[in-house]
Amino acid sequence: MVWFLMVSLLIAADQILKALIVTNVSPDRSVPVIQGFFFLVNRTNRGGAWSLLADYEWGLALLIVVSGIASVILAVLLVRWRVTPLRICMAVILAGSVGSLIDRIFQRGVTDYLSFHFWTYEFPTFNFADTLIVCGTITMILFLLIHPDWLSSDREDGRRVDPK
Repeated sequence: MVWFLMVSLLIAADQILKALIVTNVSPDRSVPVIQGFFFLVNRTNRGGAWSLLADYEWGLALLIVVSGIASVILAVLLVRWRVTPLRICMAVILAGSVGSLIDRIFQRGVTDYLSFHFWTYEFPTFNFADTLIVCGTITMILFLLIHPDWLSSDREDGRRVDPK
């Protein structure tokens, strides 16, 4: 199925990018991409977004369970939904979710490496999987605000099939 191929390729890209960072950027180093604004770093986040639950022993287990359940739900929706733009969004979100889940299971934390600085403010470090989740979610919300009927559509083009 083309959707799961798309998900697999995005997961592979996420894992390759993280492996490149872990291999080439030491945890105590910051590599400037755009001096004073954008840096590559190597940080391990043992919690969720903004390191939530990182200080609790049970936090990682909870995140693994919640991410696993969310990934199964996302995969089911990807198969059930028929509207192509929503399926693309769902595939992107699912890839991000599974990418982070793989890290949590095998590395006991997520590798974050994209660091942006705005004058004295440093935005929380994130990774490609986070970007997939955020961009996929925002795009899906925008699509559904414009086309709320897509949720109940039976066709790939978003229109309903009228029973006669």
